[in-house]
Amino acid sequence: MSDGNDLSFTGLTDEQAQELHSVYMSGFGLFAIVATVAHILTYFKLPWFSWG
Repeated sequence: MSDGNDLSFTGLTDEQAQELHSVYMSGFGLFAIVATVAHILTYFKLPWFSWG
């Protein structure tokens, strides 16, 4: 186990920080996809710009 000398100010080792970052980015990617689909479906149901 780590002796604490290689910890950053967050208390995580470099490997732990990289793992946390990869999980966070996966969640953010999923959120972005769901938000994009929701916006597209909302636009189809109720367009907020009328060009005609």
